[in-house]
Amino acid sequence: MNRLRTTIVTISLLLAPVAMAQFGGKAGFSEALKPDLLPRDMTMIVETLKLEEWQRPIVQSLLEDYQISFKTGTDALHQKMQENARKQTGGASGVRGLLAPIEAWAPEKERLYEDLMSSIKSQLSENQQERWPKFERAVRRSRSLDDSDLAGEGVDLIFVIRQMQLQPDVVAVAEPALDQYEIALDVALKARDAKISSLLPKFSEAMDTMDLIAGANLQDQIILTRIDVRQVQDDSIEKIAAVLPAPHGQDFRTRALAQGYREVFQPDSLAGFFAAVLNLNDLTAEQKSQVQSAQASWNDAFVALQNRMLETTRMEEPKKAQRKTLALAAKRAEKNGTAAPEVPADPMVPLRNEKNKLVQETREGVLKLLSEDQIDRLAAGTPGLHPPPPASFSAGQGPGATKTKKAGDTQDTNSNAPKDSKAVE
Repeated sequence: MNRLRTTIVTISLLLAPVAMAQFGGKAGFSEALKPDLLPRDMTMIVETLKLEEWQRPIVQSLLEDYQISFKTGTDALHQKMQENARKQTGGASGVRGLLAPIEAWAPEKERLYEDLMSSIKSQLSENQQERWPKFERAVRRSRSLDDSDLAGEGVDLIFVIRQMQLQPDVVAVAEPALDQYEIALDVALKARDAKISSLLPKFSEAMDTMDLIAGANLQDQIILTRIDVRQVQDDSIEKIAAVLPAPHGQDFRTRALAQGYREVFQPDSLAGFFAAVLNLNDLTAEQKSQVQSAQASWNDAFVALQNRMLETTRMEEPKKAQRKTLALAAKRAEKNGTAAPEVPADPMVPLRNEKNKLVQETREGVLKLLSEDQIDRLAAGTPGLHPPPPASFSAGQGPGATKTKKAGDTQDTNSNAPKDSKAVE
């Protein structure tokens, strides 16, 4: 499997600068490399179908046979793609020939999956077969959510509920909403995956002819189906949270949004800082009141900024493929000396900058409330929470003005977001 992935990467390099990602992200090509059921799914099979002890080794054997057949198929796919890659002379021409083995493998991959599912179903009792539709939905979630491209699209709310380890009576309250979610998500995933599969030949043709406009139009069609999936997720988060008793509803909503929108709902980057400050044993009553007031202001501002980032992500992230296409067209125009299209700025950049500035200003404001000795003890006892640089204080402005800053003081915790010095675009 790793050799096959290496071949895919090699082919992508052969196509540079017109890589697959510039024609619609994943676009379903990566799905060719993934088995539809894995050995780790045995637990899901047992739990969802309520298998008897005697059935388990039989199903396990069927799953192992499927893995062997799948590997045989992907080994042949790997060999064929390598043969085609050796014939490639460079550039973007011949892309359809390079990707043809993937398109030819797709029906065989589906046949192997259908044979496996049919074999498993034949081992079931009548009562177990009544659970079959639920099992099919669980499998589809497992194999399809990984192919998500938008924030919020790929979260599995059933898994979030399991992570919470709620009491059975609490889960029972949410069961109708969870069932509705399963069915609605399944419909959206099937529509999305069918659209992607139907467009794969056209993606190959667009890459073959280096037709960026056609590729962007195809991507727009897929994005609409991805938005539909994300909408089901967003709506279901609110519906499930509403029926769960307190405090579980808000806990579920927080967990689900954090898993779906990872950049937006990062951990509070000042929570540890405020805890350390308030833990200083010689804070005066006035200092404590001022710090708590600053913490309340930070919490309000942080939540408000998160909400703005969430709405911006939902509105603007679907346009990222268009921005990527325009950026590539602008580069080509610059190289050819022709008029370049205008590339819209990423609207998340100013919000990231605003967040970084808010973190820094809040921290500096709190440090101004402390004595020099308190700042020294805070820095010594809490790595990474050092006082700001001298430039942050004017002469006589407050204690700590002579302190030096250590690296990493105001970095945002989001490894995917630009750092302070590079965020402005």
